[in-house]
Amino acid sequence: MIEIRALATRPGTSRHPDGHLAEIRLIADVCHNLPGGERPRAAGDHDPLVWTWQTAGEFEQDWMRTRLQEGGFDLTFLEQAPRLPAPATPPATRPTWRRWQLPRDVGAFTAVDTPALVRLLRQAGAPESGTFAQHLHPDARHILRPSRPDETRFHADGPGDLRQYRALATMADGALVVHHPRLRSSQVEALPAGLGRWCRLQLAAAPVSRRERDAGQWLREHRPAT
Repeated sequence: MIEIRALATRPGTSRHPDGHLAEIRLIADVCHNLPGGERPRAAGDHDPLVWTWQTAGEFEQDWMRTRLQEGGFDLTFLEQAPRLPAPATPPATRPTWRRWQLPRDVGAFTAVDTPALVRLLRQAGAPESGTFAQHLHPDARHILRPSRPDETRFHADGPGDLRQYRALATMADGALVVHHPRLRSSQVEALPAGLGRWCRLQLAAAPVSRRERDAGQWLREHRPAT
C-alpha cells in the first residue's frame, strides 16, 4: 500500500515501461490473492503465494523476488514448487448435501444488472470500473452482499459509506467469479433486492469456498498474449 501511494504521488519513480499506473495495477494484482498465503498448507492444497508466483508476469515476479529477498526469505520453495492447478471452482449460489450452512444475512443480497453494477463501481471511484467492468457479461445479473466481519478484508471501510462487498459476477464468457469491490452502501441499499426470498435463502445457505475462482484470476487467464 505504501509503495502504491508513493507511485501515485511521485509517478516519475516508476520502473515500469508503461508508466506508474501500469505498475500500480500490477502490484495490486500481485497482492490481491496474498491474504492467507502465510498460513501453512497441507500437501497438495492450494497455496495463494505459490499460485500468485506461478501466474505472475516477468515484472510481477521481479517485484515479488525483490520484496521477499529484502525480507530475508528463501525463494527456493517458490521456484521449485510443482505446478498448481487453477482454483477454478465457481462460487456457490446454492447449498448442496455436502456443503451447506445455516442461512446468514438473508436480507443482505441484492441482484443488479451489468449497467447498474458498472454505475455503482464508477460512483465509488473503484479501479474495477475499467478493466473488470469491460469484461462483464452485458446481459447478466450479478449478486452483491456486504462482506462479513469474519471474511478476508481487501479494503478498509471508508471514507464515508464506502464498504467492501462480495460480488458474484458473470464474466463475458459466462464464467461465474467472485470479486470484492468497494461500493457506497447507501447506493446499494437504495436498490430493490431483485431476488425472491427462496433465492436469497439458497445464497445465504451456500458456504464460501477457499478454491473459488476470482475476477483477478479470470482476468489473468484472459490477458492478451504479448
